[in-house]
Amino acid sequence: MRPSLTHNSSQQSLLGQVRAWLETRDQAWLWALKLYLGYRVLFSAWCAWVSAALPTSSAEAAIGLWPGNAPLGAWIERVLIWPSVRYDVYWYIGIAEKGYEFREGGTAFHPLYPLLIAGLGRIFGGDYVLAAWLIAQVCCVLMLVLLYKLVLLDYDAGVAQRTTLFLLGSPLGFAFLIPYTESLLLLCIVGSFYAARRGRWILAGVAGAFAALTKQPGVVVMLPLLWELWQQRRTLRASGWWPWILPLTGIALVPFGLLAFLVYRATLGDMAFTLSSPLSLIDALLVTPSYRDVWGEYFSWPWENLFFALEQMQTRPYFYLVVNTCIMAIATVLVLYTMLRTRPSYAIYSGFLLLMNLSIVYPIWPYMGIIRRYTIIFPLFIQLALWGKSRWVTAVILIVNTILWVYISEAYVRMAFVP
Repeated sequence: MRPSLTHNSSQQSLLGQVRAWLETRDQAWLWALKLYLGYRVLFSAWCAWVSAALPTSSAEAAIGLWPGNAPLGAWIERVLIWPSVRYDVYWYIGIAEKGYEFREGGTAFHPLYPLLIAGLGRIFGGDYVLAAWLIAQVCCVLMLVLLYKLVLLDYDAGVAQRTTLFLLGSPLGFAFLIPYTESLLLLCIVGSFYAARRGRWILAGVAGAFAALTKQPGVVVMLPLLWELWQQRRTLRASGWWPWILPLTGIALVPFGLLAFLVYRATLGDMAFTLSSPLSLIDALLVTPSYRDVWGEYFSWPWENLFFALEQMQTRPYFYLVVNTCIMAIATVLVLYTMLRTRPSYAIYSGFLLLMNLSIVYPIWPYMGIIRRYTIIFPLFIQLALWGKSRWVTAVILIVNTILWVYISEAYVRMAFVP
């Protein structure tokens, strides 16, 4: 019996050491990892089953869900990665491999994510799909950590946990788990806010510039950063005007990131605007001429998009349009309410993103991708988390989100829903 007791004692001691180590770790990291792994397992299992039942390629049909009928590496990629490779993922991988000559309209996709894929893909021996997937996973975890810490600047750990939970579990929260730009974009945006609020302005500007190089909405960060700087004016003025130079230099990096990409686009002949029409300049910043020619998307007043949606609902209604429009309407009301209750810089960020989201017009498929664009309005999820102090409210939010999350992710895998 003595050896058995010794073994049990050492086992308990080891568990105690592990528990003690975990208790000393940053709670933001522990929560982010648990949340990510939970949703990662659920998403992978669900999408693997959907792709097996309704495969969209011969490769998915050829390799089954159970290991043994293919090499281990191929089977892991088939289960974890292939079901999430849809729609825009092909654009990112194509640009990473071949540059913007890959396909007409490619300059609508900002360069940072494809550049990261290209670099890591070459390290992986040309496996750009794996590189794109891995970058999204790492950025997702880092984004959850920073968002948790950002919320902690104003609220307790419970609000921080519910904010990240409601975000990742939102109807399009799985966009942070697939090889799309959302995890990288929100990582840069939240990182910029967090650095600014901690007074690290150069870091805030670099993160904002990276956001602008990731996707069009990233440049919006410049405006709330200016407000945060204004909020800190008393501290800066106490030492004269010299301390303003560093923060303003950092904030200036944000539009510089977008400007660098616009100059590159101009060298490709993919910039078109007239000085007599300010709206055409905004349109040129958000939607490239080549992309407009290929897909018919352009920037205009918000009511124009609504007009196309209502017209199609009357003439040829379809489920995708109804789902997008209903969720968009609910989310818009929630964002407007959030703007009245949240921090001024968060309200500025939310308001400009809301206007941008509603003004991107796609006449053929109105409000295409609108739900995914709302997921980066993180103050919305902070407000939901505040309401979630009531268990009943949390239960309702989780139930509704889960139903939509399951349906939309399933439709995405079978290529019946553009996120």
